Amino acid sequence: MYHFIVNLNSRTGKARKIWEELREELDRCEVMYALHETKYAGHAIEISRKLVKTADEPVKIIVLGGDGTFNEVINGARDYEKIILGYIPTGSGNDLARGLELSEDPMENLNRILNSKEYWNMDLGCISWDEGESKKYFAVSSGVGVDADVCRRALTSTLKKVLNKIGLGKLTYAILTIESLFAMPPLNAHIVADGVDYGIMDKVTFIALMNHKCEGGGVPMSPTADAFDGKLSMCCIHGIGKWRCLSLFPSLLSAKHTKYSAYLGVDFKEADIVLKTPNVWHTDGEMCTYNTVMHVECLPGAVKLMK
Repeated sequence: MYHFIVNLNSRTGKARKIWEELREELDRCEVMYALHETKYAGHAIEISRKLVKTADEPVKIIVLGGDGTFNEVINGARDYEKIILGYIPTGSGNDLARGLELSEDPMENLNRILNSKEYWNMDLGCISWDEGESKKYFAVSSGVGVDADVCRRALTSTLKKVLNKIGLGKLTYAILTIESLFAMPPLNAHIVADGVDYGIMDKVTFIALMNHKCEGGGVPMSPTADAFDGKLSMCCIHGIGKWRCLSLFPSLLSAKHTKYSAYLGVDFKEADIVLKTPNVWHTDGEMCTYNTVMHVECLPGAVKLMK
């Protein structure tokens, strides 16, 4: 029995047509399944939480949506021993699918899942605040600074909707990044990772905490990130002005930013980040808190994914 959690509004509504095609295939193959359609932001959290709570054995949950829908599912179904996940990407960014090297063909992904006999044991990241009382999990990335501000803007951006409709959705993040770079003040951050004190970083443009290599629709923040190595990868850009940062943007897109002194790259299991002033944090492109003190950790092999 497969439980499909489906965001029919992803990819600017094109996911609805994709689901109809997949449903025909499921019916043709006489596959037992249940459809759980998300109706509003946060609904996938409620659905997955309920599925796990009532399950007597591991439940197979197939996510049809974008990175945000997948994020809601892992934050609802926190008892990862009781779930086996499948993923059919229909978002605009699709950084999780990129990291897992999944096909862009939904039907191919469905057939892969239905014939799956092996699993990926994928790491998850977790950020917590209020001395651990509050926490959020992420599959792709978390962060603070320009990348988090871009995520905030993208959630309500009419530009994103327009570009998605004409097949240029990936340009959204590039345009919003330039806007955020010049609109928001630089950060001041104290970073400690795996017991190593990296000191106080001035003029921090962003701190990206990566489980996979890319975020923001394919931007390779941490080219060496590996979601199966039991560690997260930090990408911190600091100590430079806005125009200098903008000039390095092509290097970031081509994964050549790691050679500059403005780049701090750290692979770590646990880290603590303290900002001088509160700022917006995101998990997988979803806003989660406005805070100053954050603890970050990797949960090795936390979730099973159908290959």
